[in-house]
Parts: sequence; C-alpha cells; structure tokens
Amino acid sequence: MNDWAGLVWLVVLLLANAFFVGGEFAVISARRSQVEPLAERGSKAATTALYAMEHATLMLATSQLGITICSLLILNVSEPAIHHLLEIPMHAVGWDPAVISVVAFVVTLALVSFLHVVFGEMVPKNLAFSIPDRAVLILAPPLVWVSRVFGPVIHALNGMANAFLRLFRVEPKNEAASTFTIEEVATIVDRSRREGCSPTLPVPSPRSWSSPTRRPVRSRFRSPI
Repeated sequence: MNDWAGLVWLVVLLLANAFFVGGEFAVISARRSQVEPLAERGSKAATTALYAMEHATLMLATSQLGITICSLLILNVSEPAIHHLLEIPMHAVGWDPAVISVVAFVVTLALVSFLHVVFGEMVPKNLAFSIPDRAVLILAPPLVWVSRVFGPVIHALNGMANAFLRLFRVEPKNEAASTFTIEEVATIVDRSRREGCSPTLPVPSPRSWSSPTRRPVRSRFRSPI
C-alpha cells in the first residue's frame, strides 16, 4: 500500500469509527416518544430505530466491535504512511536516521490520536447527544444491518458479557430506559410549577395513580431490515 492510499484509508476508518460512536450514543439517547409516532405513520427508518432502541445492548455490542476494529486499523494502516511522508523532508535536511525514526513516530502517534479522539469520537458523540432523535433515524438502519451481517459474532460476545454480569447477580437489560416512573413525572411537574414553567395545578400523589411503577411497553414494530 502506498502512502497516499494509507491516508485515504485513514479518512475512511475515521468516518467508520465516527459512525459507530454516533450510532451508539444515538440509540441510548433518543426518546421513544419522538420516534414512535413516525413509525406509526409508516417510516421505515423510525421502525428500525425503535428496533435498535429495544435491542440496545445488541446495538452497543455492534458499535463497540466496530469501534475496536476501526481503532486498531487506524494506527496500523496510517502510521506507516504518515511516518514515511514525514521522513522525506527530515532526510532532506540531513537529520540522523535514528532521530528521524523517533520524531516521525512521535509526531505520527500524536497526529493520529488527535484525529481519532476529536473527529472519530468527540464530534460524533456530541452530535448524537445534541440531536439524538434525528441521529437515530439516520444511524440506526445501517447499524442494525451491520448487527445482522456479523450477528453470530456479536451475539456470542454479547452473550459472554451478559453471562459475566449474571455471575454477580446483575440481570442485563436489552432496552435503554426512555420512560419515566410516575414518581419521576410528579417530581418534574412539581419542579416546573415551582419554577413557573407550568400552570399552577395540583399534582396528585403517585400513590393515587393507577400504578406506582413504570409499565414496560412491548413494541409491535419489527425492523424492516
């Protein structure tokens, strides 16, 4: 592989890493109440997004596998290319080869780490957190597709992780929490009323409501992918 091809692969792998990071945070940050109406109106992207949100641990396993592979490949593919490109001007000015090798490695490592952390991690993470309901509609369909393609590997890894949790009496959950308990709703309404953000209305005690616990809702939506 020549040096310029290595730089092209660096860009491709950074975009792939950003996709997995953005998809991971979009799935756990999106609100079901915003996505479900779109699915009811026939949006395939929303239907797939709901599927991803209901299988959050599987989507996170897919994202983590993708991020790990991209992270390993980024340095292995880009380091030789950038290292060689940096050596050319250093040789031209007559630097010692041993010094050139060390300096080129340090600069390459710093540059690749900066690009990876900022553009491969922080930018997609902050974007997914800022607009999660829109991001999940864009990122969930391809993320679900990847989870289907590499299904056996991802299910095996996810199963081993869940088995490890059960050793410590922790029951794994598939769906990210996107609802509130009645107590939480009452607290939100009461706080809004005290801060003048809602009309002054009596807030009933959670015990007077029909159920004091969160009611899980089983979605009737299936991923079209």
